[in-house]
Amino acid sequence: MEIDLYSLLKGNDVLVIFTVITFGYLLGKINIKGMELGNVAGVLIVGLIFGAWGFSGVPQIATLGFTIFIFCVGLQAGPSFFTAFASDGAKYFALSVIVAVTALSLCMLYTHIFSLDMGFDAGMLAGALTSTPTLIGAQDAVSNGTAVLTQGLSEEDVIKNIGVAYSLTYLFGTGGVLLIIKYLPIIFKIDLIAEAKRATRTPVYEKTMNENNLPMVRTYLMQNGKMAGKTIKEVQESTRQYFTVLGIRREGELIEVTEDTVIEKNDVMSIIASVAQHNYAKTQGIPEVFDKELLNYHICTKEITITNSEYAGKKLWDLRLPARHGCFVIGLLRSGVELPVSTSTILQKGDRLEVIGEENRIDQVSEILGRIDEDVEKTDLLTLCLGVALGLLIGTIVLRLGNISLSFGSAGGLLIIGVLIGFLRSIYPTFGSFPRAARNIMMDLGIVLFMSSIGLNAGEKVLGALTSIGPLLVICGISITMVPVLVAFIIGRYIFRMNAALLLGAITGAMTSTPSLNIVTEAAKSQIPALGYAGSYAFANVLLTFAGALLILLQ
Repeated sequence: MEIDLYSLLKGNDVLVIFTVITFGYLLGKINIKGMELGNVAGVLIVGLIFGAWGFSGVPQIATLGFTIFIFCVGLQAGPSFFTAFASDGAKYFALSVIVAVTALSLCMLYTHIFSLDMGFDAGMLAGALTSTPTLIGAQDAVSNGTAVLTQGLSEEDVIKNIGVAYSLTYLFGTGGVLLIIKYLPIIFKIDLIAEAKRATRTPVYEKTMNENNLPMVRTYLMQNGKMAGKTIKEVQESTRQYFTVLGIRREGELIEVTEDTVIEKNDVMSIIASVAQHNYAKTQGIPEVFDKELLNYHICTKEITITNSEYAGKKLWDLRLPARHGCFVIGLLRSGVELPVSTSTILQKGDRLEVIGEENRIDQVSEILGRIDEDVEKTDLLTLCLGVALGLLIGTIVLRLGNISLSFGSAGGLLIIGVLIGFLRSIYPTFGSFPRAARNIMMDLGIVLFMSSIGLNAGEKVLGALTSIGPLLVICGISITMVPVLVAFIIGRYIFRMNAALLLGAITGAMTSTPSLNIVTEAAKSQIPALGYAGSYAFANVLLTFAGALLILLQ
């Protein structure tokens, strides 16, 4: 029996899409000297290859993909978007604007100088900045009818031009940001390690189990009387050992404990503290004893999302979790970005704290700060579908000013509603539950469905462009990648006077380049740059989505 694979694929569009995604993921995972293409680039390249062989994408699948992806981008940015102006938030917003405006200006300049056909400029912007939201915004502005097409070009031609320019500039957009971010500190003679240390005067703990953050429960006999007559809080402050007393047995009976409880001689105390603090107790000659009932506590790890506005803008130190609750923060996520666990880190609504400690104490902390994420198991599909429907509905609204038509488009509408729902959920946690795992898989699936269609539809035309306008687009794309980084760095360093580690992190966020952030954190030997990345990333996604549409509307 013979199987004609080409004919089999040619007759099944869904099979083609998922074949492209499968091989794209495999290609993206190939590691060469520590560098990977990544899933998005892998799917794009495989899609281009299949497109060159005569396969094409399905518009409906591409639309579904971008709808899911852009809505989830808004959901992710929502909790921290309106609170991101805390501390240096205005500077992060300004850097995002600088990158977007510089890149936008270059695209318009090249279009005018080289008389590029409609769509090439928006594709260059999206590819050079490796910004999928920009690509979505541009294509949506064409497909929703708000853009006035250049005479002689059809809607399909413009969308293909966007895809071709994006494909040709995307790869250098990925690698170019990595290169310039890597060598900027060398060119400007900046010690990133020293800059990262200067950014915080308090310890930054790695997300590993070590004596700084591994809590243990042990019981001690207060027989020497050193602490007798003092409250637990007084002992903590005098020794600067911020342990938590879980229970006290006094004359054979268990008593209720608060930080104002006075310690008496011969009390048996159950204490949860780090290994280092338990070692300190040994040096003080406090004997450890065995008490089965006082040792019967369950240590676990849970993820708490901050929804209480009272704690937004406060430092992690202000929570005093070890002293008050015997809990230790070992991880911090903001908009999907892992941030340094430092006592000086400023918290925002929507931040996710990974906390280790006694189970009941963690539950108490979650009631104070917000909620435990793992308790949310189901996705509120009603709110999800309603949000998408509202976003698409807003995108259809067109405001006409004379001969000018203005519209958010589907991408803008979905993004705005996603941000609003994400923000409202941070205030009312019982509303619209979206577990992080569910949101992540929706984003990943949405972007690869969209990118596979982009590659399939642009593949045939990319081959022709390589021998004609392709080299010009690549050269223009290189400058669009590099110039905004340099402009943002010079302004951020010499006008805003920003710390270099935070600045480079913020620039990678403004360029929406996660791989570049990894380069900065490795060079700085610190997660401090991630603070800058998280600060500008949410703004950049929103700005660049509208930038793509704006380029199309201005032609």
